[in-house]
Order: sequence, then structure tokens, then C-alpha cells
Amino acid sequence: MDGFLVVDKEKSMTSQTVCLKLKAKLNAKKCGHNGTLDPNATGVMVVALNQATKLLKFIHEHDKEYIATILFGLSTTTLDMDGEIIDRMDMKPTVDEINSGILELKKRITQKPPLTSAVKVDGMKLYEYQRKGMDVDIPEREVILKDYEILSDLRFVDGFYEIDIKLSVSKGYFIRSFARDLGLLLNGVAIVKELRRIRSGDYVIEDAHKIKEIDEASIIPIFDFFKFPKVYIKDYLIPLVKNGITLDDRQTNLHEPFYVDSKDGILAIYEEVDRNKYKPVLIFKQEDK
Repeated sequence: MDGFLVVDKEKSMTSQTVCLKLKAKLNAKKCGHNGTLDPNATGVMVVALNQATKLLKFIHEHDKEYIATILFGLSTTTLDMDGEIIDRMDMKPTVDEINSGILELKKRITQKPPLTSAVKVDGMKLYEYQRKGMDVDIPEREVILKDYEILSDLRFVDGFYEIDIKLSVSKGYFIRSFARDLGLLLNGVAIVKELRRIRSGDYVIEDAHKIKEIDEASIIPIFDFFKFPKVYIKDYLIPLVKNGITLDDRQTNLHEPFYVDSKDGILAIYEEVDRNKYKPVLIFKQEDK
């Protein structure tokens, strides 16, 4: 039972809780996911089961798409509704001002992560610095806001103005940081009120299932999930590949992960670790075939 699930994470549930629930429901030994969704966020999470967890690194690079409700005039410790309020002010930006602010953020190629994120600095996660009350210089990271669409008019709810925006972003982009930076550009403050991930790589919300709907039939096999090229090997290499031998340019010149195929079927997934040097990421067990 190795493979992947496309989960529609529910609100108030951590990404780790999603994995724990799926492990119990499917009797899986291992479960991992391709990027944390904040507890107050919902939407697409790609989850790997058992041996497929070794392949998660191949989907971490994917772009993502979100629908975010940005609330103006409020700042919290977490840059969303879960944190303690640290500032509030009267703000009534126009849609044109919001659009201009987003266009300015679209020009930027770096972003400073939230202090309450799991990004590591000098071996510690940023939220660990915050919990210990330690100062830390947060480095900016290279990210891109690829595209956006304002989905709603500005509306007044419970004393604050808010708006819905669809955002297409690169890996590592924080929507909470986007809200913070947009508020600053509009001479105020802003946070994320609601957040829904509607795409992760090739997987969209229409592909996703609530945990209660998931069963073994929902699992996407590794061979269906990854359309890697195949490299066919000679018979004498079969036992060597099963023992994890390093391959080289005598077998392939690919610069991407690939399946090692043979007369016995697909034996492993390999990746390039140096120029024309390839090592196994996953060697399939006999019963996997």
C-alpha cells in the first residue's frame, strides 16, 4: 500500500494530524506530506504513504495556488486569525490601491518568512525562536508571486475591510507574509483571515477528498503519480540494482529521476547525485510489483 493521496484538509486540523488520522484509517506505517498547511487553512495536501514518503522531495518544488481572504487594519503575532492581536487601525483601502500594492509585490523576488513559520535559521525553526523569546535575524528567501486575481469587491465585516484574492505562487511563498507586506505597502497592517489551497503542482481541489471519504481505493500508485522516464537495464545488472548499485553514463545520460526497468519489471527509482552518477531513491520490494 505505497502511494499518494490528494487530501482536502479541513480547518482547525494540523498537517500532522491529517497524517496521524490517515495512518490509523489505512493502517499505514509511514505518512508524510508535501508542505505544511496552517491549522486555519484548508485545501489540497498531497500525502505519501509508506515507501512513497521517500519520493516527497520530488513534489516539494511544485508551484501552488491559493484563495485568500485578506483582512485590513489588524495585525497579530501569527499574521492570521489564530494569533494575539498586536495592532489595529482604521483602514479603508480602495480596490485600485490594493491592486497597485499587489503589482508592487509581484515585482519582488524575495520575501521574509513569518516568525511563526518552520523555516530554519542556524539549525532552529523560527517559531522556536519566538517561543523562547530569542531575537533572530530572518533572512529573505527567493520566491515569486507568479499571478493573481482579485475575486471580490472590498467588503466591511465585523469592523474591518476585507477582500478575496487568488494567488499563484512559487514554492516557499508565504501567504501570511504577502498579507503583512500588502498591509505595509498600504500604510497599515493586514492579516490572512481565510486561506484555501486550491492547487499543489498538478493536483487541484477537484481531485481532493475529505479524510472521511478516503479509503484504499483513493490511493494513487507511485507509477501513476510519477511519469518518470524508464531506463531499461541488461540482465546482469538486475541483482546489482536490487542491492543499490550506483549507475553511470553507461546506462543513461538523464538529468531527472527515472525508473529502472528490466525483464523482471520496474526495479527502482534512481536520481542523479553527481554528473552522470545515479543512486537509488527507492528500490521496490518483490511484493510491490
